[in-house]
Amino acid sequence: MRVPMSGRSEKRREKNDFGRFFLSFGGRCALLKDGAIYLPCLMDPQIATEMKKAADPETPSQMSRRDERGPRIVFEQGIPYVENIPWEGLVRHAHILFPRLARRVREKVQRELFGDRKPLPSMASRAHLETALFEVLPRFVRLPSWVKSAETKPAALALWLSKKIGIPERFVRWAEDIRRDARDSKGTHGADSFLAGVPNPEEEWIVGARALQQALEDALERTYRESIRREQDRLREALRPYRDWPSAAVGFMLFVLSRGALEVDGYGFLRRAFDGAVVIYKRSGPYALRDYYNRLYLFPDCRVAVTSQDLWPVVMDNYKHPLLARHQPWQRICLGRSPAGRSFTAAHIIRSLEDGLNALYHGYDPRKRNGYHPLDQLPGLQRDIHFEDLKIPLDDPRCLSGEIPITNAFS
Repeated sequence: MRVPMSGRSEKRREKNDFGRFFLSFGGRCALLKDGAIYLPCLMDPQIATEMKKAADPETPSQMSRRDERGPRIVFEQGIPYVENIPWEGLVRHAHILFPRLARRVREKVQRELFGDRKPLPSMASRAHLETALFEVLPRFVRLPSWVKSAETKPAALALWLSKKIGIPERFVRWAEDIRRDARDSKGTHGADSFLAGVPNPEEEWIVGARALQQALEDALERTYRESIRREQDRLREALRPYRDWPSAAVGFMLFVLSRGALEVDGYGFLRRAFDGAVVIYKRSGPYALRDYYNRLYLFPDCRVAVTSQDLWPVVMDNYKHPLLARHQPWQRICLGRSPAGRSFTAAHIIRSLEDGLNALYHGYDPRKRNGYHPLDQLPGLQRDIHFEDLKIPLDDPRCLSGEIPITNAFS
């Protein structure tokens, strides 16, 4: 069949996307001059001679008078080169023109700077971070007594969390560098820096496909590293209020700001990639619900969350529950009332999270079969969402021992 061949050819074309860019060269080299790429003009010698006369500013010609705004033509070693694309434009749009090459360079830079862990969107607002970390977290995470009694509770909390989650040592080293205020070098070439220098390409040269690809890779790497350098400067400024804290505490703040996410003992927050919203969540843990006939259903752990854009509690995960309209992620939980008027403050965040958790735990009344979907299957009714796969026996040892609570066991 021809379809598999077509699929393989498309994959081959995608794999050689940069090579296809040079098919028009006819095996010749390109010219990089004055910040633009000039491609060789393939034609017979007579036309090349006429073009050379037309390109000579001292020789008036119909071609030069007809369109003075057209592409420039230059001659190198007797070969006419026509201005094709600015080098800056090629670098800026490389992720569209050559996606595999751009992805490979970006992954190389990220691997050198961050290791195997994929970097998450950094935390844009320090105010949101402090709210989630220093005001909401103590409500859901048990803190040691020395943190509660510390004179500077935020610094003590950051120090305790740095030990609890075990942040990488490099963040502590970078924090020490920031505390020394090493701004003369801007942190771009030191051993403990995010960055390493990348040489600039030459101003004018004749290049083949391999050399031009290497120049493009160097330019892309320099662009990505420059972007990370700007992010590093932003992080330095964001860390200024914490510079008198212990190095481990400052390193923890750098770790959270750069990763944009944290989870400890079932409580966490992150910055959502597609819209930049700050998401604060609390895990429910596994729990069991009873139906009308006193049968048990075991519900798995899920993350109940609110965002900086909306304080109506949602379930982040692909989840089903009697109080959720569908079986999909980011669903609003049926509360029975609207949380309108709440703002992104610690008190309102805590209240919304607790409302969402309490609704999952205690909101379903088996006697009323309230919500979108009853737990038990009613005779003669066909439903899109059912809970038969969640049933567990009444004598399940996890429920008998209290390991998994039955949260809607009304007396």
